[in-house]
This record gives sequence, structure tokens and C-alpha cells, in this order.
Amino acid sequence: MKLTPIGATPIKPYFRAKESAKPEIKEENNKQEEKKYTAKQNNTMVIGTALSTAILVGSVVHGRNKWKISRLENEVSELTGCRKILKETEQKVKDLTTNNETLSKLNKKLQREADKAKEKFTDIFEGDLAPKDLRDKIFNGLKNKIDNGDYGYDINNPPVTGKGSATIYPDAVTLPSSVGTLNRAEMIELQIPKIDSDGRFSYEVPMSNEVKITHAKSVDFTPVKSQPTNISESYADSVQWGNDKIARDILQNFYDGHGQTLDGVKLHFEPSGNGKFRVRIEGKSTYTPDKAILLGESTKRDDAKAAGNYGEGLKMATLKLLKNGGAPEVKIASDNWKVTYSLEKGNLSDKRVLSYSVDKTNKYDGNYIEFETSDRQLLESLRKTLNRFYSSGNAHFKCPDFENDILGIKNLPKGEKGGIYIAGQRFEFNGDYDGLDNIVIFLKEKPPKSILDPSRDRTSLNTSNLEDIARWVVYGKSMSKDDKIKLLKSLEDYWEHTFGDNSPMDTFVEIFLRWVNLGLSESQLHIKFPEKYVAYSNASPDLFLDLRMKGYKVCKKGFADLGMPTIRDLMGDARAHDVVVPNNTQKKKILILKEALRKLSPALQDDHFTASELDTHIYMFDKTSPKDSKMYSDCNAEAIIDKGVSKGFWIEKSYLDRARFSDALETALHELSHKAGGDESAEFSYKLTNVNKDAIDMLMNDVQTRNEMQALSNLWNSLD
Repeated sequence: MKLTPIGATPIKPYFRAKESAKPEIKEENNKQEEKKYTAKQNNTMVIGTALSTAILVGSVVHGRNKWKISRLENEVSELTGCRKILKETEQKVKDLTTNNETLSKLNKKLQREADKAKEKFTDIFEGDLAPKDLRDKIFNGLKNKIDNGDYGYDINNPPVTGKGSATIYPDAVTLPSSVGTLNRAEMIELQIPKIDSDGRFSYEVPMSNEVKITHAKSVDFTPVKSQPTNISESYADSVQWGNDKIARDILQNFYDGHGQTLDGVKLHFEPSGNGKFRVRIEGKSTYTPDKAILLGESTKRDDAKAAGNYGEGLKMATLKLLKNGGAPEVKIASDNWKVTYSLEKGNLSDKRVLSYSVDKTNKYDGNYIEFETSDRQLLESLRKTLNRFYSSGNAHFKCPDFENDILGIKNLPKGEKGGIYIAGQRFEFNGDYDGLDNIVIFLKEKPPKSILDPSRDRTSLNTSNLEDIARWVVYGKSMSKDDKIKLLKSLEDYWEHTFGDNSPMDTFVEIFLRWVNLGLSESQLHIKFPEKYVAYSNASPDLFLDLRMKGYKVCKKGFADLGMPTIRDLMGDARAHDVVVPNNTQKKKILILKEALRKLSPALQDDHFTASELDTHIYMFDKTSPKDSKMYSDCNAEAIIDKGVSKGFWIEKSYLDRARFSDALETALHELSHKAGGDESAEFSYKLTNVNKDAIDMLMNDVQTRNEMQALSNLWNSLD
């Protein structure tokens, strides 16, 4: 076959319970904190946490906010069980065990202190310590403020987090606006006639300068009569070939004999009486009789561009013709010889076996196969198979959208059947020679067996084989960056993200993207994509459809590695919850929480939070809603964090309805503190401890703030 080539770390925006931290990080952070605090200060922080738990918390559970000590125990156990661990790793296990025990003791101590402090200090927070007239004045002033207050932000629109931009690669190459080739543009498509109603048919594939006729040197031989082989008649039943595969293996030998093209091959059918048809197929090359007789004898096994491989296809096709095709004999001839195959009684049993005779003939410049068949469908298979190999008139190879010395791609009109060719021969795909819709792929040579070994039967290919081919094309062959870009562009019909309904070519593109940048950094591919191209990242179906309605092309995830911005870059993170609009009581509770944070701001601002963080935005959700019932069924609140900055938090509707003021306020401090890290991170633990300690110090030492907080608590209770 003559084919002419043409030349940033992701940010987690919402913190929920169960965000694990590596034990090694915890250990290092604990060591650092031990250097920062004296023993007295550590005790103060423990008491502070206990007091905050009692005074501000009660027994609140923030979603899944627990110290999962068992996680450390499991990791220690896994490491201890490894026999081949290095000594340094064993030491780490010991350190982790010690750290685990320390954290466990600290956790138990905090719980004990919290229980004691809860009983001792509840009255301080909830009691009426100020004189009645002062209490009434503070209460009425705050009530008026809350009754007439407003959120100060749009309660229906939570902030967008995680919004950024795609990485800009200095070596990025502009995506071409179009690709295509004029390879074989002069090709005239084969006009293969129909078979006449009586079975008569005669057609010669037009000759071209691509044909490479070979003439084997004539050999002398001794004629053989009725020589039995060891191939029994019943062996034909073990070879699962229908007419299409018989036709494929007959024509394959003519294809290889003409230098990987069917140009110049001639087919002739005619009725022979008794419902049978005589078939004769002719080629122009010559070869020696051993190629027609000896099983496994082939000159094509090591030829990556030859369609054949084992030298047995023609023999198996012959056996099927004799056993199932109604042929009494099959004649194969070339040069000065003729081999006649038939089924004869064997020497070892009464069963028939494949037998052959070899006769000398007059010189014949070419080769042919001749047989009779009673199977009219076989004739049609032979006719169709003319377009299942490369020829200078097979339109599947005309003007492909991409072609280099490895493969070619040609997109077909929607609904048109294509196929996959390997070394010029079309293979079945999903059990059908026309099984690949809307596209043609042709590989110039057979991939190595480690990539594709379709066996002697050349069984049907499937999507898994296509994945292997994609990996081989992009990673196993030295394809230039320019060719990779052109190949991708030729497959643009398969770029768009699909929700679980991938076509085989969608999978091909996904595998291509997965492997394209796994090589050395200097060989990695980066592309400048058009403005409205975005790579898929986690997004709701509604957002996905909205982007498409606005003219965006939402492509597969893998394009992000090539430089395409993602949905997250464009739109920020997908909203965690659906907003529930608070009723009047819920609105007042949210305003009470915001007012409480303002009262505590002198103790918390600058050291812990900015003024805008303390002027927090609170949004309400319903954990029983269809969207949240699976993942958030035990979640009472969730922080909204963007690049280490608190943007507010979500609070669950039923929790807001039933929670005590002290519980809800501690929830607010808890979620704001998540700017430092996840629930189980050391950074978050120390942040929350310090925040609670400073808040308690202010409550204990500032009488006015304590009176105001008590009034807010009473106002909260009056709403219930």
C-alpha cells in the first residue's frame, strides 16, 4: 500500500467534616506548636477549649466534625504489618504511635474538662447578672436592631469560590482552525457492478503504478497425487469463519501479492449448472507451490505492512469452501504449477481429511484460485470485500483529515459506516466490518503483539483494542507535536464531554489525552484553544447545559492538561447546596449570630480574622432535600473558603431552628476557623482553640460584652 503522508494546586473551597490530614503533617505541626507554647499556656488552651465547648458549644456536632484517632491507628497498624519497611519508616511508626497516644489523651482530657465546665459556667452565660433596668435597655436596643436589620448581602447567591484561570504555558501552540489533506485527491472511487441475477459477475480493479508485481524464481518439483494432510474435515467446524472471513482471506493473498493493494486483481463468477457458480480470482504475481501447501509457511510474518501473517489463511479458507461452501475441489495455481485441494478418506480412519495434488502446468504469468460454490451469499461477500482492502479506488483513503507515516483519520458524513484498517485490511469492529460509525482509521502497519494480537482468526476488534491503539499511537510511536495537534484537531467531533454514553472514538480521544503528556517535560503538548472552549470539571447538569446554551464547547477533562481552562476556572466551584430562603424567625437568628460576632470582633479581629470575615455571610440549606440527603444527611454547617479566606458558611435549616444560641455561635466560630484547614488538621485545631480561648477571655473579662451576649441569648430564646 502506498500512502503518501502530508507533511496549580487545586483549592478545596468548602470544608466539611472528615478532611483527613497526613499523620506526618500532624506530627510536625504538633512539634512546632510545642515550641511555641509553654506548659502553662498549653494548659490554658486546654481549659480554653473546654470552656468554649461548654459555654459556646454545649454538645453541638458540626457535620462530621470528630477527631478520627482510629485513622492514625489504622495507618500505624498497616505500616507495622509491612515486612520490608526501612528502619527510618519504623521510627516514624513509633513516633506516630506516640503522637496518636498524645492526641487520644488530649481528646479525652478536653472532653472531661468540657463536661465539668459545662456544669460550672452555663449560668454565667445564660443567667441574668446585670440589673433589670440595664438588662431591659440592652435587650430592647438589640431587639429593635434585629427586627429592623438586614443581611447586608444577597441571601440567594452564595459567593463563587475557586474561580481562576488556566495555566498559561509559554510553549503553547495555537490550535489550527482546520486540518485536512489532499492525499490521493485524484483517486477515482471504484464503481463495482452488482452481481447479475444469474450469478454472473466480472470485474478487474483498475491497475495503478502502486502495484508491485513480484515473480518468484521457478522451481522444479515432483508431482504429487492425492496427498493427505493431518487436517481433518471436522477441523473446519472449529474455525468460526463466515463468508466474509473466507472472502477476506482469499483476497488477502492477492492484496499482499500486489504490494499491499488490490489494484489489478480480477474477479469472475459464472453459473456452472446444478445451482452452483464457478469462481475464479486472478492476480499478476507468481510464487512457488510450497506457499500454497505448507501450513505456517509465509514470507509475511515479519512484514509489518503485510495483511497476512501465518501463511494459513488461504488453507483455512480452502477447508471451509470444501466443507461448507459446496466446493468439490479448490484449485490454486501460479507459474508452472497447480495445487488441487479436496476432501479424501484419510489413512488413519474413515474420516475425510484435507488432501492435495500438485501438478506441473504450462507457464502461467500470474496466479489464480478457482472453485465452485453453491453459496450465493459467498459471491456477494467476495464482491463487498473488494472495498475492505486498500486500493487506489477505495474512497476511505481519499483526502483523509489527518495522515502521517503511522496512521490516517478520515471523518465521514453522519450516519455513514466507516471502519478500522490495519496494514490496509479492514477489520471487524464489534462483530461488523462496518462497525465503526462516521469515521475511518487506518494504521499503516500492524502494531506489536503487546499492543494488538488479534490471533490467527483476526477476530473482531472492540473498544478495548482501540484504547490500546490510542496508547501506542501517542506514546509508543515518536509522533511530532505538530502531528499530535493535527490528529487531535481531526478528531474534534469527539472532544465534547459525555455523561457515560461514550462512543468508541470518545474513548480513543480520552486515552490519547491521558497518555499525551506522560513523557518527558520537553515532549509535553500545550495548546492555545479558542475562547469558548472549556474542559469539564465537576458541575451540575444544569450548569453544563447553560454553558452549552451560551455557546461554550464543554470538552473532556483531559484537555485541561493541554492548557484548556476548566469550568471551575470559568465559573468557580459548583455550589455545594441549594439555597433555602429563611423565614422571619430564621432571618432574625442569622442576624443575631452576625451581631454576636460583631460583639466579639475586638478579641478576634486581626489576630484571627479580618473585618470582612467577621462580617460573615450565612446561607441556609436543607439536608433533607434531594440534592443534600445523601452526602449531607449528618451535616449541620459547612464553611465556604476561597484560597484560605473565609467567605461565610452554610447552616442547616433544622439545626438553626432547634439549636441553642451558644451552640449556634460556636458553630459560627468553628466554620470561620476552617480558613486554617480541615477538621482533622493540626492547623485548624490550634486555630479553633485560640479563637475560642480569646472569645471566652473577652466574655469573662468584659462585663458589657457579657451582658450584650446574654441579651442576644435571651432574644434568641424568645424567638423559640
